[in-house]
Amino acid sequence: MDNLTLVAPCHFGVESVLKREILDLKLEPGRMVSENEICERFGVSRTPVRDALRLLQEQGFVETVPYRGTYVTLLSLDNIKQMIYMRVAVETMVIRDFSRIATPLMMEDIYYMLRKQKALIQTPDFKPEQFYRLDAQMHAIWFEATKKKKLWDLLQEQQLHYTRFRMLDFVTETDFTRIIQEHEHMIELLEKKDIAGMEMALKDHLYFSMKRMRHQIDVEYREYFEEEETEGKFDI
Repeated sequence: MDNLTLVAPCHFGVESVLKREILDLKLEPGRMVSENEICERFGVSRTPVRDALRLLQEQGFVETVPYRGTYVTLLSLDNIKQMIYMRVAVETMVIRDFSRIATPLMMEDIYYMLRKQKALIQTPDFKPEQFYRLDAQMHAIWFEATKKKKLWDLLQEQQLHYTRFRMLDFVTETDFTRIIQEHEHMIELLEKKDIAGMEMALKDHLYFSMKRMRHQIDVEYREYFEEEETEGKFDI
């Protein structure tokens, strides 16, 4: 576990750091999580490490296989597709509400996030997780402005598989300018009060990564994903 951050030796600190590293793909899907390595890394006994792993297992971040060990959970394509479906359904309704109350100051907050995204991709060696967080902060603006921050937080809590998938998408992305252009197009439609156009643009934006990544999922990152069930699976 090289180049990973150290924190205070308590099980909540251990859990918090491991969770962040799983979401950022520093701990890849399917990777074995060694109690001995974690104990040595954090300078703690087995008890807080086991407590941290128990909490992570309850949240779906890791799973323990009897007589084999503890592993980071694999990604579920079906879960990801359903999360995108839910995001589109919920976020389009929030955008409709936002369009009715948006002030110049609120719009400036969005343009500020766009400027930060543009500045970031000009930075040498910027990290995909930095772009992901700016992307999420921009989407959160209309939830917060419409007093639906709790709804946004609930969506984030349910996005274990989707967040890691988006991180994988950003890790393999070679054209971040395209993502920013999609953001600019959505905001242009929002400024024009073209809600139908904005909803279609948002849907295309959220679904694009699934379409772009399909080949890489099947070929390069197959080991990161659970086997898809052919019967009764959720399609987009």
